[in-house]
Amino acid sequence: MNRMMTKLFLTCALSGLAIAQDDIPLLRPEERAAVDSQTEQLNASLKPSLATAAQSTVRVWSGKRRLAYGAVIGDGRQILTKWSEVAEHANHLVVDGPNRESHDAKITGVHEEEDLAILSIDGEALKPIAWSDAKPPLGAFVIAPQPDGRPAAFGVVSVLERNLRETDLAFLGIMSDIEYRGPGVRISEVQPNTGAAAAGLKEGDIVLAVKERPISGLMELKSTLTGTQPGETVPLRVRANGGEKNLNVTLSKRPELPKIYNPRLDQMERMGGKISRVRDSFTQVVQSDMRPEPNQIGGPVVDLQGRVIGITVARADRTRSFIMPTAAVKNMLARPAKDPSIAKVLEPEKQVALLPEKSDAPRNHPMAPSPRRMREHLSEMERLMEFMREEMRALELER
Repeated sequence: MNRMMTKLFLTCALSGLAIAQDDIPLLRPEERAAVDSQTEQLNASLKPSLATAAQSTVRVWSGKRRLAYGAVIGDGRQILTKWSEVAEHANHLVVDGPNRESHDAKITGVHEEEDLAILSIDGEALKPIAWSDAKPPLGAFVIAPQPDGRPAAFGVVSVLERNLRETDLAFLGIMSDIEYRGPGVRISEVQPNTGAAAAGLKEGDIVLAVKERPISGLMELKSTLTGTQPGETVPLRVRANGGEKNLNVTLSKRPELPKIYNPRLDQMERMGGKISRVRDSFTQVVQSDMRPEPNQIGGPVVDLQGRVIGITVARADRTRSFIMPTAAVKNMLARPAKDPSIAKVLEPEKQVALLPEKSDAPRNHPMAPSPRRMREHLSEMERLMEFMREEMRALELER
């Protein structure tokens, strides 16, 4: 890509311009003409990068309704696509190939844990994806092609590969005392059958340091544990019974907690348009700020060299979309798929009702929040904080 194209791409990306989308309000006619012209130039400049991957990109339809995009795999007669978008239309699926040819399709396998389905098509085989093991660095441009070679969405890599499934993440096994104001984190509850309980931590103990790093509060404690894995042992320095001691705690997996329905968070997630029904709990994803429509999810993603580095798996909100990288796709396809007749769509949220936001009930009052409910609220607050951090980063780029 030459310097002029790169500058044009960067200008459009930082201004939040969505390719082929009419989503910039209140433009004067001359401004609209300039935007349209630059969009056409950008689309044309990207076509060479998208040409090969577009030949392995399809649309999945039910009647006149487009459900998702798909990536051609296997011998050219299998399509990988978004399970939750096609599940309800299993008996009426048609795949629209790169040359607008139609193929009847049926679901022959499901990978529930990643919300992906495998379709088998009739007729002539299509061109399978040529996967690349390239891993785009932070800030790299990524593009999702349409079957006709135009870009469906583009953006940059905003968070490197990570696991979004909470039950796969490391868990210390304590609840913090939110009223404590001293150094470290004072424990208000130790969860049974966790590493904290096995190590002898008790209510009232204060965690002063993790891995020799002093801890000033709960967020710093969580930050220190980022990157650790269940089964890993971490050293703690703890104040207990007036003295200090060193303990080794073996981390466990996080317990599965129902997510509390938060209307404000739900509204914020939907501010930027339609979002995927299943948009969380993936085990290996790269995060980008691309803005594909939910019915454009499931197709390949390329870098500026045209290498297929993964597939789109969800549009999460205005600033977040998730890409399943090539290595994770290959590993998944090497495992047996589930019979679609017994596969279920994973519900995006297990919702429980919120208690009143303010309560003067004492701790032992029947209406007082239980420790479990407090953990659920904390998990939801973490989601809200992460969302707001992403929004702030997006606003900084758009200034």
